[in-house]
Amino acid sequence: MSGRRLIGIDLAWSGRNGTGCVELAWKGDGLTLVRHDLCWSMDEIVDWIEPERGSWAMAVDAPLVVLNETGSRQADRQATSCYGKLQAGAYSANRKQLKKCNRGVPRGEELLGKLKSCNPALVEQPEDVRDGNLVFETYPHIAMVELFELSCTIKYKAKKKCPVSCQRDGQQRLAEEIRQHLCSASDKPKLLRNKNRDSLLRKPDSILKGKALKCREDKLDGLICAYAAAWLDAGGDLVGLGEVGEGVMIAPRVQGIGPLLR
Repeated sequence: MSGRRLIGIDLAWSGRNGTGCVELAWKGDGLTLVRHDLCWSMDEIVDWIEPERGSWAMAVDAPLVVLNETGSRQADRQATSCYGKLQAGAYSANRKQLKKCNRGVPRGEELLGKLKSCNPALVEQPEDVRDGNLVFETYPHIAMVELFELSCTIKYKAKKKCPVSCQRDGQQRLAEEIRQHLCSASDKPKLLRNKNRDSLLRKPDSILKGKALKCREDKLDGLICAYAAAWLDAGGDLVGLGEVGEGVMIAPRVQGIGPLLR
């Protein structure tokens, strides 16, 4: 395994919402959860990443390359075509929509610009998986469907039709899937036990709601992103959705539903 830091960023489309940030590190053939936090402004996110500290592989849940002013990218359409029946289709991303969310600049694009001084390679094809700093776009729902071999997505997100009790139950189900497939399985990089892992995967309190529940959701998504970075770093098979140069969405490939990144 490389000595790269493994970072997952569940990037909120607007600075008004929190961004889940998680860092993993290799410990032998296993992974330790180094830290998990919620950040808000872009400067706070970049300060948390500490891009100048060592080399890193980073998976970001947000569109990083968006050239189309309206409509959707091929990556989004392909994600929906492959995973829509499992309820893991992607939102349509376009510049008009994203600029509206972030005062004129798509947030994924802004993050790449802030990291530019560290010259990260934007991973869109296998030859870009090299030593040094690299960043790629991922999608936690697709990663979960593949890693946990799900027949449909877990309902754990804050939505109008998903009451607080449903969100708590969904987060518990997600934590259980992580324990079963990432903390115990022998055929995947193992998420080793430590206090950070235990605090994030603990059973949610029955009174947990509102911002605290949303914070936990964002950190769990950040953990899945960080695990996708570890999966890529370990040389695992990858789903590749989209067109090089126009935005490529990458996720672990276990079930083999989406196309293999070639």
